[in-house]
Amino acid sequence: MAQARRFVRLVGVAAALFAAGAATVSTAQADPVTPYIVGGDAADIADFPYTVALTTSDGFQFCGGSLVKANKVVTAAHCVEGTPAAEVRIVSGKTDLTASGGETADVTDIWVHPDYSDPAISADVAVLTLDTDLTATPIEVAGPDDEELYSAGTTSTVLGWGATSEGGSTSDTLLKVDVPIVSDDDCTTAYSSNYISDSMVCAGVPDGGLDSCQGDSGGPLVAGGKLIGAVSWGEGCARPGKYGVYTRLSAFSADIQAQL
Repeated sequence: MAQARRFVRLVGVAAALFAAGAATVSTAQADPVTPYIVGGDAADIADFPYTVALTTSDGFQFCGGSLVKANKVVTAAHCVEGTPAAEVRIVSGKTDLTASGGETADVTDIWVHPDYSDPAISADVAVLTLDTDLTATPIEVAGPDDEELYSAGTTSTVLGWGATSEGGSTSDTLLKVDVPIVSDDDCTTAYSSNYISDSMVCAGVPDGGLDSCQGDSGGPLVAGGKLIGAVSWGEGCARPGKYGVYTRLSAFSADIQAQL
């Protein structure tokens, strides 16, 4: 079944805690999956400095994001919707999340797109405001003039700290995978009416094996040096004929810029 990638939120005794899981985007009952970068390679944060991790205050990484301004991060709405800003922390400048160094910032405000709907995963985009400026180089968000970056066959790169196989363990180190953009027709074949071409884009290969997954939610999909998508949802991870679905950020560029 099609599911939100790549995260679930649990309410704990004193705060919201985060764990691997998924929420359905169809009428079927929720089915746990464990998403991550599948079939990828090691990445160096120096090559992708805009990639950030969303963690709890005690350091548990549950989603990814992209630095688009020194104090602004774009992520998926399903990562943070309903979560108090004080319970989210941003980690920047680390390839290995267990290593020393890097920078951290607290989140002071969370903007979730007003059209976001769960479980339909429509308008799955959010902007986080940080309490301090980070020194990493931000990435530009794709706009209406960048539609060629969404052409079928365009090579894109997805990044995250998720696991390496469905049901496998997560990665402490940043991973990346290159996947081609998939045509709207092929993605509609895969997901029927759950796929909304105006606000989503698919990436992956027909035979599966290359994908993002849980723990990667909200992380960057990059092409042509611009941020074209955020990890959103999919059916399982890296399954044949079931591509990764990403928020088409060019469709929300005006809304995002208004938050910057």
